[in-house]
Amino acid sequence: MTEPRINVAGPFAFVAEVGVDDDWYSTQQSPDPLPDPAPEQVVPLRESSVLVGRRSASRNVYPDIDCEPDSGASRRQAQLTTDGARWWVEDLGSANGTFVATEGEDLPEDPIPVGVRRELGPGDRVYVGGWTRIVVRPATPPEQRSPR
Repeated sequence: MTEPRINVAGPFAFVAEVGVDDDWYSTQQSPDPLPDPAPEQVVPLRESSVLVGRRSASRNVYPDIDCEPDSGASRRQAQLTTDGARWWVEDLGSANGTFVATEGEDLPEDPIPVGVRRELGPGDRVYVGGWTRIVVRPATPPEQRSPR
């Protein structure tokens, strides 16, 4: 059963930092070249359920967190859900798995089980595809005032 999507009016409390992780790339043996370094994308998390994956107009898939151009990420890779204070990640049956590393630990070796929600702690890192790293964190006051 999927969580209902609730649009949070007003300021949002959390963001996802989405970026390229060189170390993750070196362990994944991706056939794709590593993208040029770029600042992490900060995605406001305005809903209680957020789809992570790659966009596909032909399949009508428009993820809230778009992992393009990481072809190792599935179209419907994972779901992030919240109760307003805590966040969970759930793999949606992706081709290459969804991985979580607790802050301060090495890169994960085993994916989380498909269909099982894993609670994210402060600083936890979610890895998908060939190089994508996602960190859910509280939004800063300037981010909350941003019109995005």
